[in-house]
Amino acid sequence: MRTLIFVVMSVVLVGGIVGGQSGRLPASPASAAQDKEPPVVCGFRNASHTGLCEERTPYVKGRQLEVICKPILDCLNNVRCIKTYCGSTTVRQGWTLESAKRDK
Repeated sequence: MRTLIFVVMSVVLVGGIVGGQSGRLPASPASAAQDKEPPVVCGFRNASHTGLCEERTPYVKGRQLEVICKPILDCLNNVRCIKTYCGSTTVRQGWTLESAKRDK
């Protein structure tokens, strides 16, 4: 019985030490350069939502800003999408993209 308790405590202790270490790797040069780019600010409108909803998303070089905003728009118009946008709205139909611009 003591051996079992010792083994369990050892596993818990080693797991705590390993789990406490940061497993993050340094960012790759490509992602680091992309992080320095100002994000895209996507503006969405919906008659059932008060005001303009603005969401920021990473800029992708060489892509049109409207295309970068499209996944957010698709989610806002999809009842099965569980991501939270626009103040965690539950409105999932009738959204339109009003603007797409680079943040400053």
